[in-house]
Amino acid sequence: MQKIYTTIQITSIFGLIILMGCATHNAARVQDYNHFAIKSAQAGLWNEAIFRWNQILSIDPDNAATYNNLGVGYEAIGKIDEAKSAYQRATELDPDSKYYRINYRRCRLHIRRSGTESNETKPESSEQPIENSPRNTPDVQ
Repeated sequence: MQKIYTTIQITSIFGLIILMGCATHNAARVQDYNHFAIKSAQAGLWNEAIFRWNQILSIDPDNAATYNNLGVGYEAIGKIDEAKSAYQRATELDPDSKYYRINYRRCRLHIRRSGTESNETKPESSEQPIENSPRNTPDVQ
């Protein structure tokens, strides 16, 4: 009986070690993808940056900074509706980030001013337009 418990304990420890290794590997991949995406964005290669940020989201679907970066990328190539969705998701995941909220509001304001807004994109009455906001840049993680 003792041998069975020892075997179970050893197997459990081995399984945890494997899982920890996978998590470390994924974190390194996320960091590598983000670094490459930011370098791509700085070089004006927005489609490549967007591709890499989407790869990050396939590994870590709750990464608010990546959604914000994705919004910046989509805005840069003129996909404003996709940018709005990405910013919205970033603010849902991290509602305390003023930068994500600013980007989301500014994007919604842009849609409203361009005359392509729907009822979903109208700002809430408590929101004030953000004028002269600094240009968005991807977050470095």
